[in-house]
Amino acid sequence: MSESALLASPKAEGQDSRSKILAVALKLFTVKGYEGASIDEIRMGAGFKSKASLYTHFKSKDELAQALTSGILGQIEAVIIDGNDISEPLMRFTVVIRGLIKWASLHPTECIFHMMQEQKKLVSKAEGKKLSNTELMLLDIVQQLRAQYPVRPIATDALLSMIFVIFAQTLLDGSAFGDISFDEKVEQIVSICFGVVFNEAVPVPKI
Repeated sequence: MSESALLASPKAEGQDSRSKILAVALKLFTVKGYEGASIDEIRMGAGFKSKASLYTHFKSKDELAQALTSGILGQIEAVIIDGNDISEPLMRFTVVIRGLIKWASLHPTECIFHMMQEQKKLVSKAEGKKLSNTELMLLDIVQQLRAQYPVRPIATDALLSMIFVIFAQTLLDGSAFGDISFDEKVEQIVSICFGVVFNEAVPVPKI
């Protein structure tokens, strides 16, 4: 679902009931947090008269959050799919990171919600956390990079967390980059990510 669709009014023409609920839930979760947003607020925001009518689509707030997460992971996997066919790890890393940065910049609400959910998992230290396809891909790429490039001697999952912190900061402070084009901003963020991952200067491949 596009950013414009998710942020549209719940009464927007053409939105079905399920999409209305997801759009309202996403906004409330990102503004008030998962715990702070109540199922009643979601129900009223989506224009449902009773909980029973909302429950025909989602049985609980947790099911709503899972549906949002599933949709977001699908969006992410769609934008980094080009990296699947690249064997050279540095080029693959660049394509995937660039895709993630573009997605995060164009879908800030979904990105913030996703990072909030990931942080929640880290804080709770949930055992047996299932990694997404994107996380598995990034872990694999960084492991390959370590064999050929000066990757910092930091745990891979910690490096990836640092990268997502960079994404979050650039979303929260969009004016930090000044008056530059979207593509220039993307390339600057890619360069910053390279500085985090590598402990020596590694040029960003031209694609």
